[in-house]
Amino acid sequence: MMLESALLLIFSAIFGLGCLIMAGWLIVSQQFESFDGLFLALVCLLLALISFLNLGWSLRSKELREWIENRKTPPKT
Repeated sequence: MMLESALLLIFSAIFGLGCLIMAGWLIVSQQFESFDGLFLALVCLLLALISFLNLGWSLRSKELREWIENRKTPPKT
């Protein structure tokens, strides 16, 4: 269960950064001046916001801290 949470956090971070990079590329290459480019840039920014909100919510709920603390403590035998 905790491994799934860590993988979700990593995936959310990578996906959010990818969306921001894509939106930045659209702005730098001036493709956002058309209606299609503007729509694509807004969709990328919205997806980045959603993934970073998921990441922030998981960090605030201390899922990641619990997973790290459980990995540091040796298992009881």
